[in-house]
Amino acid sequence: MAQNVVPVTLGSPRFNRRDLGTLRVTEALFPPHAELPLHRHERPIMAVILEGSWDERINGHQYDCLPGSVLIEPAEERHANRFHEAGARVLIVEPDVSRFEMFRPCARLFGDAGCFDDWGAAALGRRVVAEIGSPDDLSGLAIEGLTLEMLAHAARKPRLAGNRAMPAWFPRVRERLHSEFARSLRLSDLAETAGIHPMHLARAFRLKTGMSVGTYQRRLRLDWSAERLAHTKTPLSEIALKAGFADQSHFTRTFRRYTGLTPRAYRTARNGGPPAAPPRPALGS
Repeated sequence: MAQNVVPVTLGSPRFNRRDLGTLRVTEALFPPHAELPLHRHERPIMAVILEGSWDERINGHQYDCLPGSVLIEPAEERHANRFHEAGARVLIVEPDVSRFEMFRPCARLFGDAGCFDDWGAAALGRRVVAEIGSPDDLSGLAIEGLTLEMLAHAARKPRLAGNRAMPAWFPRVRERLHSEFARSLRLSDLAETAGIHPMHLARAFRLKTGMSVGTYQRRLRLDWSAERLAHTKTPLSEIALKAGFADQSHFTRTFRRYTGLTPRAYRTARNGGPPAAPPRPALGS
């Protein structure tokens, strides 16, 4: 085996892993501005970006891995990572492809490297993270079921054609969205930052990320809220207002659609309580 075959936790100071035999599932936190030199992994990888972002160079292409997107790395494919200013929290799935019969339906998912937007996979990923954080005697079964559903969802998702170069203005717009996600930004505000026409920004942003500016900003608000729910005791109403939602009711509806859990149930699950059994969420593209 090549010497630069490394675990998926390379560069991660904190991670939580469940090994289910047919699947390894890891929630990993990567620090801001971390850089990982060329390396490879023994198993194929599906990484669901929950928070933060990074650039990845793989197979002659560069991908901008943004919140709510899915990154695919075929087994043994050499790649390098450069994390952005916020670092990243990522759910990493490593299937055991020797179990051919189990993974044959989604084998094409791991045929080529790529990164694509997938709101549904991100929602399922957050439910997996909640299960990892509050294990009980049924957690293994729940994690396996949710992960297989996540693989199926990603395998059905059409990928954007090709790898589009990053516009020179994109990092400036991204930085403003990340730093001012709670504000009611307008396209004209961001277009002024980019130095381009609002219509051009809207079209180019969607081509680059696979989503509208509004959807991207909403996900930043939800990602920040999820972090507050997991690691603070801040009241839900205060989180809702600080994240930029109109009120707690609006926050609850949006968060439940994104994760499948209400904010209260998500906080309980991430802090050691039993995960709620939510109704199956409607997972849109």
